Amino acid sequence: AAEETPTEPPTDPPEVFQTCGQPEVRRSLKKIYGGSKATPGKHPWMASLQIQTPDGNEHFCGGVLIKSCWVLTAAHCLENPEKKIQVALGKQNLKKKEDHEQIFDAVEVILHGKYREETGHALYNDIALLRLKPVDGYCAVETKYVKIACLPDFFLPAGTSCFIAGWGDTETG
Repeated sequence: AAEETPTEPPTDPPEVFQTCGQPEVRRSLKKIYGGSKATPGKHPWMASLQIQTPDGNEHFCGGVLIKSCWVLTAAHCLENPEKKIQVALGKQNLKKKEDHEQIFDAVEVILHGKYREETGHALYNDIALLRLKPVDGYCAVETKYVKIACLPDFFLPAGTSCFIAGWGDTETG
């Protein structure tokens, strides 16, 4: 009988990000829906979760890059995961290919262990992680348009102000 050689679990490529939470771009454009239209690189940690369709990739949820191979998102986005999820980083316009975008396949989905536990349909613990598949040995690489978000190592008090970013229509009509 052949003996099996134990193997090490897969490891992520080395972390290549030097900074977190600091966009190089600070400018915003005209006010919309109580906020402002972002310029490229304004929110470099934003991730677009996408599925393949006959017409190309389609955005279905947003996420946040927290390490070069890890994206934080909402568990309700991944309850019934599609066969193949792609993650687009460094995007400004989801309707066109951009020179500075970085695209990765998601290879692992981790939902919070207590998501929806004993709460019926309430969205408690609505948090999940996506692990990105490295391309040529690397996951996301830090650029002006792609950076990781900073995660606090302490609890923020209820009512603390925050910034919210996402994709949507920027004009009416």
